[in-house]
Amino acid sequence: MQAYDWWEIVPTLIVYLLTMVLGLVGNALIIFTTQRYRRMQSTTNVFLSSLASADLLLIVVCIPVKLAKLMSFTWNAGFFMCKAVHYMQNVSAMCSVFTLTAMSIERYYAIIHPMKVKYLCSLSQARKICAGIWLAAFVMATPILQTIDYKEVGVKYSGMWCVRDFEDDFILRFNDVYSLVVILVVPTGIMVFTYSVICWEVWHVMLQRCQMTSGKGLNVVESIPLSKKRQVGFRESLKKNAGQIRMEEETQTVKQVTKMLVAVVVVFVICWAPLLVDNLLTAYGVLPHGYERVGDLKGYKYMSVCFHLLSYFNSCVNPIVYGFMSRSFRESFRQALCRCCKTARKANRQPSSNTRTTSLRINDTSCSGAGRSASGY
Repeated sequence: MQAYDWWEIVPTLIVYLLTMVLGLVGNALIIFTTQRYRRMQSTTNVFLSSLASADLLLIVVCIPVKLAKLMSFTWNAGFFMCKAVHYMQNVSAMCSVFTLTAMSIERYYAIIHPMKVKYLCSLSQARKICAGIWLAAFVMATPILQTIDYKEVGVKYSGMWCVRDFEDDFILRFNDVYSLVVILVVPTGIMVFTYSVICWEVWHVMLQRCQMTSGKGLNVVESIPLSKKRQVGFRESLKKNAGQIRMEEETQTVKQVTKMLVAVVVVFVICWAPLLVDNLLTAYGVLPHGYERVGDLKGYKYMSVCFHLLSYFNSCVNPIVYGFMSRSFRESFRQALCRCCKTARKANRQPSSNTRTTSLRINDTSCSGAGRSASGY
């Protein structure tokens, strides 16, 4: 135990455990609520469910192995897991960014070309797109398998390591450029374009509505006889106010959903860009390789560890973003947790009288009532 540097291990261990707990609970809630509640079944939420599944893949497959590796000086998980962990990490990243890109395109058509959205962005179409995204991610992540080396090290005591193969510069550089372009550059460019057009359209529509509602709204009644002017004007104003309120609510919903999706994209770029850029600079020799990051260069090692932790931490951030920015998700999370508490109470309590049974029913009704009060974002 003396050989461990606990100042390095403990912070990393805390981040991994925090990511695992928050990621498992949060992403499981997203999948459950989007599949369980009818009001949550929309094309956007189908994509969000796929995004949560990609995060769960990283959490369930990769983090336990990373925790075991953290407490060992050698790689004890074998050849298959050496390849599988890095491969699944790339699959998760590609699936996440492809899903985010698909969501941005879906929002683009929903707002810019609303007449086409019924045919291009239906629920069945969204599910097919998600299936295609997963298939593409599994295929396009395969180059990483050629850059990971499972080799024996040590002179006096031998052991196995699972590291990036720095001996084959061409394959390593090709993979790092490929990963940067596929995961970061191209998807980010598409999303910047689509969300920029969406923001411009929303601003333009809001400006037009302000001009329409701030002018001469009741001038249409000037030609009506005096005896009927008050009644007609009153009815027209009611219709105008109801229509205006409905349009404002729709605009607020579009703005809120767009803000939430843009926030998810920004968080993804912040979490994954440092690791991808670090890998590329290391492959081209701008930064020292992993085995060289000792002594005076140990700061690069800490930097690399932080970048890896940041990429994993992305898997638990999205549910937090949804909870803060979407009222619909907050209410659905609350209803799902309430349902879990109800199930736990039923398992732990065996009602012995009609009074206790009535009490439980009242509590369950209040829980489901709170969940049914949610509608929209």
